[in-house]
Amino acid sequence: MLFRDILGNEPVKKELLRTSLSGRISHSQLISGPEGSGALLMAIAYAREILCGAQLKNVSACNIKVSGLKHPDLHFIYPVANNPEIKSRAISSNFLTSWREFLNNAPYGSLFDWYTHIGIENKQGKIGKDEAEDLIKKLSLKPYEGGWKCVIIWMAEKMNSSATNKLLKLIEEPPKKTLFLFVSESPVLLMDTLLSRCQRIDLKKISVHEIEKGLLNKGYSAEISKQAAFGSDGNYNKALSFANRSENDSLFEGWFQSWVRSAFKVKRDKEAVLELVDWSKNVSKQGRETQKSFIRYSLAIFRQAVLINYGLDQITSYRSSTDFDFQSFSKYIGGANIEDLSIELEKAHSQIQSNGNPNMVFSDLSLKLTRLIHKT
Repeated sequence: MLFRDILGNEPVKKELLRTSLSGRISHSQLISGPEGSGALLMAIAYAREILCGAQLKNVSACNIKVSGLKHPDLHFIYPVANNPEIKSRAISSNFLTSWREFLNNAPYGSLFDWYTHIGIENKQGKIGKDEAEDLIKKLSLKPYEGGWKCVIIWMAEKMNSSATNKLLKLIEEPPKKTLFLFVSESPVLLMDTLLSRCQRIDLKKISVHEIEKGLLNKGYSAEISKQAAFGSDGNYNKALSFANRSENDSLFEGWFQSWVRSAFKVKRDKEAVLELVDWSKNVSKQGRETQKSFIRYSLAIFRQAVLINYGLDQITSYRSSTDFDFQSFSKYIGGANIEDLSIELEKAHSQIQSNGNPNMVFSDLSLKLTRLIHKT
């Protein structure tokens, strides 16, 4: 991955390139950006400049190794959990082949996409103490190529306190020519002691124009590219998902339509509450990452409905693949209830994130939906 291959955030690319050329490299940096902004790719491109820029010979060989994610001095850490193949003490190195496949196929992929790829979508991955200990052993060795060593820690907010504390000792007295690149979508979840030791680099959402151009360059039609870009909210992964009509979106679409239909029925048939109870039980059986993804999906659909309600059909991207009358549904979502709906969905997301009881969370959310959906 090269800087020129990453969409948007040109000022950040120039600054990272400048620091790599000048040799003034802070040994601990935090690259933060919203989902789908390319923060991980930015870290890899920067690591390439550090690792290969210092090579007086074999620059081409170095670039090939980084492109294949096989450079011996480039280390990755990412959230993992036990699965049918790795039954205990899972660490990143156990999933290295899967990681390379994932980045090759979905470079802008989300955390949920990664969990699905390695078969832990019903679990919550983490970066734990075993991970930190494994990294410490690796960094105790001399660089294979004789230059820098780079460590990219993706979704650093998934580090538990034990892992963070162990890495803090390493960051305070890092081995010579060792670069730590922490990549995060939610830096507020990182420990203050870690944040205070990092030079921070913040990415912005990718513009609609840049996403549309990126999709066109991939061969998507002008119409699909425009629709996907407008509905992406600056998330290129989301735009690609729309363009490809992912299986998860189809699953979530069915859940959402069933959910709101039952909520509408409650006003005229109180027994329809039982349908919402059953719906909540079904969703609560899914993994937490799936549940959080569905909540984010629902929030996006409600926002699309507001746009249609206000006559802004031309900048919406949602198109139902069923007989669901989204035009009629949108009439019930507007200024009187969208703020409350957003607050309740975000609250539910936070509760699931904090290991709240899913059945209680979705049951409560469903009951509130029956009231808010008629608040016009």
